[in-house]
Amino acid sequence: MFQRLLMKDLSRSRPFCLFGAKGAGKTTLIRDFAGKFSNWIHLDLETAVDRAIFNFDVPAEETLKAISFLKGKEIRGNGTLIVLDELYKCPEAIRWLERWTCGQADERTGGQADGRKGGKVNGRTGEWGDKGTGNQEVDPANGNIGIKGPLVVATSSIMTSALASLTDPESGMMQAHYLHPFSFEEFLLALDDLPAIGAFREVPVPNYAYEKLLNYFHLYALIGGMPEIMSEYAATRHLTGLKNIYEKIESGFIHRLEDITTGAKSRELTLEVLQNTYPYAATRISFNRFGNLEKGSREIGRVFRTFEQAFLLRLLHPVTAAGMPLVPDKMKFPRIQMLDTGLVNYFSGIQKPLFRSHDMNAIFEGQIARQAVGQEMLATERPFKQEKENVGLSTAGINSYGFETQPVLTFWVRNKAQSTAEVDFIIPYDDLAVPVVVKSGEPGRLRSLHQFIDLAPHSFAVRLYAGKLTVQQTQTIRGKKFYLLNLPYFLAGKIKDHLKGFIRLANGG
Repeated sequence: MFQRLLMKDLSRSRPFCLFGAKGAGKTTLIRDFAGKFSNWIHLDLETAVDRAIFNFDVPAEETLKAISFLKGKEIRGNGTLIVLDELYKCPEAIRWLERWTCGQADERTGGQADGRKGGKVNGRTGEWGDKGTGNQEVDPANGNIGIKGPLVVATSSIMTSALASLTDPESGMMQAHYLHPFSFEEFLLALDDLPAIGAFREVPVPNYAYEKLLNYFHLYALIGGMPEIMSEYAATRHLTGLKNIYEKIESGFIHRLEDITTGAKSRELTLEVLQNTYPYAATRISFNRFGNLEKGSREIGRVFRTFEQAFLLRLLHPVTAAGMPLVPDKMKFPRIQMLDTGLVNYFSGIQKPLFRSHDMNAIFEGQIARQAVGQEMLATERPFKQEKENVGLSTAGINSYGFETQPVLTFWVRNKAQSTAEVDFIIPYDDLAVPVVVKSGEPGRLRSLHQFIDLAPHSFAVRLYAGKLTVQQTQTIRGKKFYLLNLPYFLAGKIKDHLKGFIRLANGG
């Protein structure tokens, strides 16, 4: 059984929806989570028979009884977990969840909502079915919700406006969690190499573990972190046999995209753009005539929003300032961050050169290194809503549906015409916007980084590369002194763990 680090964030006392691409392992994670309950009921909303349970305009509690009866399982109060798998497939189930969590439809309870999402019912937040009282209580000590009735959770590989509303943090109806492909730490856990895991978790990572961890990271970047790929590789320890699994995963993506596109021409364009997207991973693009397709920005932009809706990629928009808050400029060309580096390698036909390379920065102008690093940052960063104060922006992580996505991930470009200066990533740390470059070479050659540092109100930077952990004091071309934290790129997900000690050391602490 593979360990997913997200498990520790899943609450037994708060309803949630687990979002993620098809094949990311949502159902498996929920099955593991269900082991914490005395029993659980699974409804597969991709099947008509389970969707039909919600096709009746009856009080919310009656639907709960129907679930128990038709599935032949007893509901044992808060010892029961109810899972609604692929919730996007059933709008009626979404409406039932809204009524169940807020108690606005069960007239028999006598509860009166205040008209707002997540409003109070009978003086309590929400309504879980107990007549006249609500079935959900708040612990005044810590604000946690104690559930008397069953916990209802969901999964979805598509984001819709209805699900965005249901999981809006301000509504309080359901918490949103996002499941990515395996992170590098989860990859090590799957391989069951306990010494490597222990060394990776040390801060700083010991020098004796560098070569082994670097080789593991190259392997991780080569095959990717999709669970089915990981399962096959962990069982066989060789790369043969993975081809069919990559093809199967993409077939699953196509099936999901067909669910949310209308018309044969729209589906045909969507699939054509998908096939052309992998080689552009970690590069900036223009929608107009993307991939040499004779289509304009509006049509291509609509397709890319569909890809985001299915969690197949993210469009990263640059910032132009060198300080907080991070304000992405949506008018500038975005950069594509694909779901998984292994899929990029396979469908771009570049597995062989990556397999032979000791330094990912040395091939394809560092494109695959940027993709792998970005993937690791997304998989290990905290959700955006938890860092809103640090980011200082209410729209930084919000897409066209208005929902807050996972963490903010952005990069920097110089706000000057004809300038090509670009820093690979900018991460918020305390009140600092810290630049991160994914590059080899001497610090004096990092010209774009120098331009950022010259503008920044601080003197700290991070470089991810194939070398060992070091700290350097150097200076920009204009003479501003700064401190550079050099980290092996397998530590991309642990940058913030190392920044505290780095900044303390740089400040003479």
